[in-house]
Amino acid sequence: MTSSSLRHAAREGDLIRLRPLSREDLPLTLNWRNDDRSLRWFKSGTRIEHDSHLAWYENYAKSDSKDVLYFAETFDGVPIGQTSIYNFSEDETKAEVGRFVSDPEHRGKGLFREALIATLDIGFREGGLTEVFLEVLESNERAIKLYRSVGFKEASTPVGGLLPMTLTVEDFRQVFDGHPIWGK
Repeated sequence: MTSSSLRHAAREGDLIRLRPLSREDLPLTLNWRNDDRSLRWFKSGTRIEHDSHLAWYENYAKSDSKDVLYFAETFDGVPIGQTSIYNFSEDETKAEVGRFVSDPEHRGKGLFREALIATLDIGFREGGLTEVFLEVLESNERAIKLYRSVGFKEASTPVGGLLPMTLTVEDFRQVFDGHPIWGK
């Protein structure tokens, strides 16, 4: 599957469904992003204005970029969060995952973890990625624990307060061989 067709990919897990992000999701993602409980974990701790958020999405929607944005919700429509695959290598075998934001009211329930697993599954199985990477604030212990739980490993020591982490398709398969999402 080409990375451009990843924009239409979707996945269902036991707890959530992952679908492409839509314009209608933007008020939620902006509110989550600007919530003080979320804001402190972003590289830039500044609030994003509505017009900037909308312009960012419109540029994404009309571009031929390989970047993909997903929205996670429960099966009864409760919004959970946003994920993304972007920054693809020239040969499209590696990419960054991130642009993670979730509803602070639903954290700690395993819902976003399942959204992350679904995103990684799409990237590895449908996108043909062999490795993904991310950066996380080294003080964000909760996120680091989440990333480790799905197979990410520290790529190097923190630089400027950011911990680089990577995950190969082999490590992901090893952790999730037999996971229910594979058959869906």
